[in-house]
Amino acid sequence: MRKRGNSIVLGLIAWVLLAVQVACAPAAAPNLQSAACKLGDSVAEYRSLSPAQQTQLVEKYRQQYSPALEKVRAALKAPHPDPPFRVLARLKIVDSIQEKISRKKYNCLSEMTDIAGARIVIPSYAAIPLVTQNIESALKIIEKEDFITDQRGTGYRAIHYLAVVDGRVVEIQVHTHRGTIWAAASHRLVYKGPFSKEPAVIAYLNRLSEAIFWLDSGLLRELPDVPPTLPAAVREDLTKVVASVRDFGLQSAFELNQFYAQLAREILERDSFDLEDVAGRSAGSK
Repeated sequence: MRKRGNSIVLGLIAWVLLAVQVACAPAAAPNLQSAACKLGDSVAEYRSLSPAQQTQLVEKYRQQYSPALEKVRAALKAPHPDPPFRVLARLKIVDSIQEKISRKKYNCLSEMTDIAGARIVIPSYAAIPLVTQNIESALKIIEKEDFITDQRGTGYRAIHYLAVVDGRVVEIQVHTHRGTIWAAASHRLVYKGPFSKEPAVIAYLNRLSEAIFWLDSGLLRELPDVPPTLPAAVREDLTKVVASVRDFGLQSAFELNQFYAQLAREILERDSFDLEDVAGRSAGSK
């Protein structure tokens, strides 16, 4: 009788655990490819056009994301005052969209999930619970990826969301200020820069990312010295990066505004939101 009772109790515990796992499991992301193709934005049609017509089509198409992007920008700004938060947003530039179409095997333009992108910059990881709760309650989220707890060996640390607004997908990134400095340097030097195959540069950026992680977690950490063996141009660039990371919290409002104005120019000129490979995404995603 006792054995039977124990079996019933164990069975009930197993059922409860299964129910909890099901409740906590993230919702499966919708098939963006099948949903996107209903919009009629055929890549085959795009490829049948002349170069000038292709550019016109992409420009017209990207502008269709503007209303959704503005709604996301407003949703991010409303509960997050500046300072200490900062919200950036951009539509992917035409050249970058066309390069991605040629590189990826898309059937439809709207399979590209980063045509519209926004980033909220937070002062430290202590703000993550508040910011993520606000994002997830204000917007329809279909995907969330945490590259802070799982940065996949790349050094890139952020939280990424895909939100659907008015039928358009908008990517949202959550970065710390120091993480934003690091991401800009990585993009400039490695991801779309001349040192993508330089192990010493990549290794140093990974060490710097680790130190930034501890600083943004509220723990003191010495920033690694820039190796003297790196090329002179890289040493000069990274020395400025380290100084910016070290001085965060000491800058004046004017200096911070200058930094973000420069970052906004880089976003527009270089599409520096485009970090899927840095984040370790698979070759077929986005």
